[in-house]
Amino acid sequence: MPSFPSFLTFSPAVRSALESGSPVVALESTVLTHGLPYPQNLQVLRALEDILLNAGVTPATIIVLDSQAHIGLEESLAEELAPRFKEPGSFAKLGARDLATAFARSLSGGTTVSATMQLAALSGIEIFATGGIGGVHRGWNKTLDISTDLTALSQIPVAVVSAGCKAVLDISATLECLETLGVPVLGWQCERFPLFYTRESDYPIDRIDSAEQFASFWHAHKELGGKGVLIANPIPAEAEIPGKEIGPQIEVALFEAQAKGISGKALTPFLLDYLAQATKGGSVEANLALLKNNVRLASELALALQRH
Repeated sequence: MPSFPSFLTFSPAVRSALESGSPVVALESTVLTHGLPYPQNLQVLRALEDILLNAGVTPATIIVLDSQAHIGLEESLAEELAPRFKEPGSFAKLGARDLATAFARSLSGGTTVSATMQLAALSGIEIFATGGIGGVHRGWNKTLDISTDLTALSQIPVAVVSAGCKAVLDISATLECLETLGVPVLGWQCERFPLFYTRESDYPIDRIDSAEQFASFWHAHKELGGKGVLIANPIPAEAEIPGKEIGPQIEVALFEAQAKGISGKALTPFLLDYLAQATKGGSVEANLALLKNNVRLASELALALQRH
């Protein structure tokens, strides 16, 4: 393996895959540290990793533990961490800008999209599967609340597979920002931008139809000096929550957040929790379905890059 920063620790499986040139897909760890309660968090992570393993792809779940970024989370280590998953506040939520501070202070944390992209790129991993990226929040013209995920996509050479961006965002402004930053947005076998819980919107995007087509694109994109790309993968039809159903609930959730003075990092978790209660768990089930769907697609893309 080439030389890597001292703060990267590779699991044996990921190290072996990188050394042999086998396909690897990065997964973020906020599903463990902030997304789901224990033991459901570990069960979901293992389900996602099993999808990759069954496809012949090595999963690289990325998490920061006591000043080290672990690239690949061994089962024994995950079980060892179980008591910490039960304690609120045991893990920080780390974006790309927080990583150096975490290493300097020996902090532990779950990696968000931007942090996972940064650490994946440093590890030589080009494909990353997540649920939905962050973006431009509604009312951004008053708060300037814009996720660093967008900046990360413009600067870090990693292809991110997601079900679009989180539905609670300003979709139009998010897409405009991505265009300004020069980030390609490719719809997986679709021509309309997916809206997380909903399969499509009124916003047109470029279409890509096969993993081989993606591999050709990715090669050309890198040759031209491009960085990140967003692969927008619609939620499976059977798991979709139509926009006419989820839309009004999102509006109420945003009103409640404003009334309670919730903003910044706390806003998205509050909105997602509110929707989970409002939909009686339906939004959580949809979230899990799209996560698995994105991991399946990421495995196809990683295998295509290996063939290419």
